[in-house]
Amino acid sequence: MKSLVELAYLRHQDWLRVVYSFGCNKSTAEDIVMSMYEQLIKDVDKGLDLYHNDNVNIYYCWKVLRGIYLNTHKKEARQMKEYLEDIDREIKQIDDLGIDEVQYAKDKTKIDNLLAEMRWYDSKVFTLVASGQSVASLSRETKISYYSLYNTYRNALKHIKDNI
Repeated sequence: MKSLVELAYLRHQDWLRVVYSFGCNKSTAEDIVMSMYEQLIKDVDKGLDLYHNDNVNIYYCWKVLRGIYLNTHKKEARQMKEYLEDIDREIKQIDDLGIDEVQYAKDKTKIDNLLAEMRWYDSKVFTLVASGQSVASLSRETKISYYSLYNTYRNALKHIKDNI
């Protein structure tokens, strides 16, 4: 009788199709399927019975594949969050170079008039971010997409710079 991993490997293309259906590319799918084989070996060594009618338990393999995919997806999301916070720091540095305090004081009334002409949302986002709140923290507090807030802020800043 073949081992559980050998039985699972006979369905290798099926496992790849399952992982593709989660939205993975080819190389990531291969990595996830290989991780599933490793997990099956560990579980068999622990003494788990993963056979179903003298074949591998398909549902169990699907659950393992899905779990590995979700863990991989969470890691990528954490990396994206760190990347977005780096962008926030860069925006702050650019803004510090863009409008200095003396110029801002001179044109305060002009800027206030421009903010009053903008839609409330655009004006509010610009005011909050310009006052020092990061786009990432504003996004977390309001549950509004980071990119939506970022683009709104950049468009408002561009509008102000173009009209001063």
